[in-house]
Amino acid sequence: MGAPKSGTTYLQSRLYANRRALRRHDVSYPAGRLGDPRAQYWAALEATAADHGVDQRRVRGAWARLVRGIRRTSGDVVVSHEVLAAATPQQADRVLADLASTGAEVHLVLTARDLARELTSGWQETLKFGSKASFATYLANARDGRSAFMEGFDPVRVLTTWGARLPAERIHVVTAPPAGGPPDLLWLRFLDAVGVRPSWAPREASRANESVGVAEAQLLRRLNHRLGDGARRGGEYSLLVDGIVVGEALAPRASARITLGPEDHPWVAARSDEWIRWLREREVQVHGDLDDLRPAPPDPGWTDPDAPVPRQVADAAVDVMETLLEEVRRRPRPVLQRARRALARLWR
Repeated sequence: MGAPKSGTTYLQSRLYANRRALRRHDVSYPAGRLGDPRAQYWAALEATAADHGVDQRRVRGAWARLVRGIRRTSGDVVVSHEVLAAATPQQADRVLADLASTGAEVHLVLTARDLARELTSGWQETLKFGSKASFATYLANARDGRSAFMEGFDPVRVLTTWGARLPAERIHVVTAPPAGGPPDLLWLRFLDAVGVRPSWAPREASRANESVGVAEAQLLRRLNHRLGDGARRGGEYSLLVDGIVVGEALAPRASARITLGPEDHPWVAARSDEWIRWLREREVQVHGDLDDLRPAPPDPGWTDPDAPVPRQVADAAVDVMETLLEEVRRRPRPVLQRARRALARLWR
């Protein structure tokens, strides 16, 4: 059920890549009748009444279809999407009741990452889908409880919502290792939580969320101001921005990383201490080390993501233009007019 920005995309991609191998060991990762990796995403959207701009024809009935599939499945089943972290108590109760109705013994798994990295990744995610907020504004909203992302980051809120009626032995927290750790350690910890041997799922993940740097983030904010609602999730430019502008043009660039600064580190560290204390008192099953949830000290050479870097932003914009022009050249002619209109609006 999350948390967001804690490695969930990587884990889900790797589960999907190994779904046939896992099935041979009576472990299922449902992907709908057509094997669509978005099936669980659509089900989670319906279960939580979340609006991500997805065609409602895909979302409507998706949760019921998932539950019917689980009812017909033998062995263990892994249901996973970070959208579930934001569920209300009523929504969580309904999900748990539906799963229990299949005859399953339900276990909760929460992946958790240190809050400093979750916050910086969360800001980048908001920029991919139309936000214009500065880094400072985003952090102030998170600190003061005005951030939807923060609800999903908070393990106390999520586990209180989901785990109020479950014993501690059925609540699992998988900690993401600190930066620079072994690349597959999160995967191994997750497999330990769900009772799967690594040899049952040998294939690597095919995708993970892309990160951007300071200059790229500033360019995205400027694009979002220009594109308005069209850049928001489900808007007419949303897939272009997320898939091509970010995925192909900006993510591969090497600019200053976005990290937490010295002014925000104290409240993030204090909040993390509170969460770690609560998890220890709750006696949940920990896969990894709760000390992994403590944020690293700020980098002495910290770069303020809001401080203007016009030359670097201009360089990033040229890379975006080159990537978009190449995309226009490759696409079939019926698509060219729409792409040209998008480019014209970007540079108007």
